[in-house]
Amino acid sequence: MLPVPDSKLASKPAALPLRVLVVDDNEASAMTLHWAVELLGDDVRSCYDGKSALKLAADFKPDVVLLDIGMPRMDGIEVCARLRAMPDLAHVKIIAQTGWGDDEMRQRTKEAGFDLHLVKPVNMHVMEDMLWLLRLGASKRPEHAA
Repeated sequence: MLPVPDSKLASKPAALPLRVLVVDDNEASAMTLHWAVELLGDDVRSCYDGKSALKLAADFKPDVVLLDIGMPRMDGIEVCARLRAMPDLAHVKIIAQTGWGDDEMRQRTKEAGFDLHLVKPVNMHVMEDMLWLLRLGASKRPEHAA
């Protein structure tokens, strides 16, 4: 699991932009998060269901997936498990974003392969700090090396 930073890191020097995939069946929530992350300088794509998420992830090759749990037809737990089974996406950080914060759901997301479990509404300062830390890690990947 990723640590949740407790201090504001946004004033730190910029790192390389991330490729971020936002998945939420609530289109307004997805677009709000999309725009917020895009304002941080990251390359963002959004979709609204699990099937589209799998296809878009395979094509876009995100660094981070911000994934809603409670979606119809294919929930976020199943999407995460399927993403984890895709060899090209082994490095992806998958962050659960859900209204469910109980211990049972946190255990389910951990077992499914999520890296972090955030409860909605997500504090945007926490999101900004988390993405900044992930940008630092992305800059160390071979495809980003100078």
